Amino acid sequence: METRPSARTASRLRGFTLIELLVVIAIIALLIGILLPALSRARDAGRDMVCKSNIKQLSLAAVVYANDFQGAFPTILAGSIVIDPENGKRNLLWYDVNRIGRYLPQEDFSNLAWNNQENQTVGGGVVSCPNHPQAGRSYTMNYWAASAAEYEPNWSTGTLRFFKPGQYAANTTTYRKGRAFNNAVDESFKMMLFAEAWGLWRSQVATLSGDTNYFTNGSIGSTDLPGQRFGGGTGVPSSRFNIGNWQAGTRPPEFENTGSPTSYLPYYRHPKRQADTYDIIGGANIGFVDGHVAQFSPDQLIKDTTTGQSSYEVLWSPMDRALEDDLDP
Repeated sequence: METRPSARTASRLRGFTLIELLVVIAIIALLIGILLPALSRARDAGRDMVCKSNIKQLSLAAVVYANDFQGAFPTILAGSIVIDPENGKRNLLWYDVNRIGRYLPQEDFSNLAWNNQENQTVGGGVVSCPNHPQAGRSYTMNYWAASAAEYEPNWSTGTLRFFKPGQYAANTTTYRKGRAFNNAVDESFKMMLFAEAWGLWRSQVATLSGDTNYFTNGSIGSTDLPGQRFGGGTGVPSSRFNIGNWQAGTRPPEFENTGSPTSYLPYYRHPKRQADTYDIIGGANIGFVDGHVAQFSPDQLIKDTTTGQSSYEVLWSPMDRALEDDLDP
């Protein structure tokens, strides 16, 4: 004899209606829409924290270096006749393994081939920002912090005469555009030591995954007026970025398809954006001589976007205000 299920059993066997499923899906979609931006912000905040920590370690390494060398920060001397007396390699730059490499771990050896005649450079780890695509080295030193920046050969004696930043009269682009400083500089809490910079140099060696990494230049801020270096006024001329391994026919992945940046600082990294990387919008992390690190937006760094005058919240050298005296309204 066939028996029918009771009302209670039937209610247990009944499935979800289409409307109920749509309501559940709508609620899930709403929650995802609410949570995803929060997760994205949290992830970006985490990467920003890593970047700040990296620059802090790098800045402190340079401070320790200066303590070991009578207050002088590393040099930024490059050229085929500048020889490291310790190993016979070319160049004496802050990022050499023989300079700041003594105070930092080396994690990326892809910048130079093993048989290159130049000093191997520090890469990866604490010198790479997580928001810098294909980063080998994301930070560089303020030009005016270097203990020596240029040289003049004496061919009769076979010796080199070294110059501090801004003291080599033969180079009109850098001469008197600032004044060199050491670790005892006034306003050390405002004096830039390291900052985020564009990765202009393509690595000579592919990584284990087959990628190409990009490394920053030896310094930033050697020319133009202080506020222009931040992107104010007419900004940094495109000629300042026509360097690096361009012969490979590839542009750095953080560059737009055409043109060049107008600021030494890549503001697109904080918060990270995929397009319009040249825009003077966003933020960049900066490490100071006193050891602290802070992030600055263009509005904080540039007082007048028309004239390009600096706000002097961050200083390139002790001469910044004097260089821009005629811009002060």
